[in-house]
Amino acid sequence: MSMRIGTVARVLAVVLTLAGCKADPDDPEGQAEELADPVRRPNAIANLHRLYGTVLADNGSDRNAAPVKAFADQVAAPLNQAYIDNPADSQARLSMLTLMNEMREPRTIPALLVALDWRPEVSEEHAMLSAKTFQYMELDDAKKGEVIEALGAALGKIRQARPVDNRLRVELIRALGRLEDPRAAPHLVRVALAQTEEQSFQFNRLAGGALGKLGDPEMIDPMIRGLFLFSPSNPAMRMNDVAGEALVRIGRPAVAPLLALLRGENEAANEIAAAYIEAVKLRDEQAASQMSVAQITGGEATYVLGNLGLPEAFEPLLAEARAEDPDRRVNGSIALVRLNLGGAESQQVKTVLLDTYENAGDGFRGVQRRAQLLAAMRQAYDATYLDFFFEQATSGDTHPEVRIQAMLAYALLATKGEAARAESWLAANESDNYHASFQSAVQKSFEVADGCDEDVACYLGMMDDSDAEKVRKAAFMLGRLAVGNSEAIAKLTDKLGAASIDVRLSAIQALDRIAVAGAPAAVEKIEELRQVEEGRAIWTQFSREALPIEARLKVRAS
Repeated sequence: MSMRIGTVARVLAVVLTLAGCKADPDDPEGQAEELADPVRRPNAIANLHRLYGTVLADNGSDRNAAPVKAFADQVAAPLNQAYIDNPADSQARLSMLTLMNEMREPRTIPALLVALDWRPEVSEEHAMLSAKTFQYMELDDAKKGEVIEALGAALGKIRQARPVDNRLRVELIRALGRLEDPRAAPHLVRVALAQTEEQSFQFNRLAGGALGKLGDPEMIDPMIRGLFLFSPSNPAMRMNDVAGEALVRIGRPAVAPLLALLRGENEAANEIAAAYIEAVKLRDEQAASQMSVAQITGGEATYVLGNLGLPEAFEPLLAEARAEDPDRRVNGSIALVRLNLGGAESQQVKTVLLDTYENAGDGFRGVQRRAQLLAAMRQAYDATYLDFFFEQATSGDTHPEVRIQAMLAYALLATKGEAARAESWLAANESDNYHASFQSAVQKSFEVADGCDEDVACYLGMMDDSDAEKVRKAAFMLGRLAVGNSEAIAKLTDKLGAASIDVRLSAIQALDRIAVAGAPAAVEKIEELRQVEEGRAIWTQFSREALPIEARLKVRAS
């Protein structure tokens, strides 16, 4: 009996000793040491999460603050080692990765790389958390290469289209893109150009967008092919917008290959365009019958060359604007308006635009083409178009829809005296069938013109008005009157996130006109909107105009 009592006493002594060795719950270093103990690990992880959240909040979420860095110094190495040493403890390791994601500490890179080597049905979530962490971690150049290879290898292992596969694809592509390193390009190209049933075409677009941020001339050929890629299951889903944005970001090196594309000399693009027509034919034979390879490739080349805005494209686009096909003429003319040109060439563009307008054709397509051309003319912010706008708006021989668009173009660019001219005509022509439509379209623009005339400061003040139509008018007048004005650039940038799509588009177009040396704040704002709004209808509408202009602004700033 005494032996049993002695044994119990010794066991109690050991237990009490062990209990006494427990780390203080508020001691980061002690809790980090307990990560090695499978029994104490869950509590240690929970305590470390709590402690890190507290120290980060106490220091304004500044990961470079001394107390936050001191926490990392105590915890990073043992956290990293505990993840590597305990492959069987999946749940605890996932919690450890969550903490690593919050800390963004480079000393946990070995564990994060292990997590990227995922196994199906076992550790996809681990790889996702690792990829999310690399999206925000600051890495030196040597480490970046190692991380890129691991991310690329993880992406290459995805062979299916399960929901978890798709979520993993998203995070891996985002991580590769946000590293903004040319070494990521081969992995992203593989995804961007793939056309398989196992991969949704949304991932082609996501990878293409990530490639675009690199601005790497090596990506010109893949992105030209991307202009024509389409979803095999839905040919209407394409990536010409993101591929075009990528080419504009690359800038001048893309001009010669795009001109070759315009001439029909890119065989890979021709083949994809032909396949696209066949895919459309299976769904709409009549629509496909009106398509040609030259029309598709030439149209995309023209659009991107216009978005690049470089004068090297002037002569080829001038030739497009004089082509026999009316749609090619319209596309070429609109692209010419976007080029940065001198006085003599600008006058040629005006002559071509007016000629294209005159010969735009009859019927519904003719009305559409003229409306497109009027929109392009007003985006030139050139007061010499005002007489033409007025003539078209007041002519009874012009189609009613075109008349209204011409009057709106006039109103958006008119000063006080110019507005008075139109107001006099309206007062004298109340019997005109479209008088009410004219009044509705122009009333607020004329009110602003009457108050501000040519006063830039007045228009700057109107940018803060609560009425979207008045803000839109002010944006157009800043485009006309405030080239290079830093205050105007700032005011227009503020409106890029406006609730009204018309205000957004007017602001971004005016910025394109006046920000001749770039606009870093506008670029930052557009990227912020992309992150918050991607997938929403307003971003889809805005991005078609905003992304090419963003790319041009970046090129100008550099």
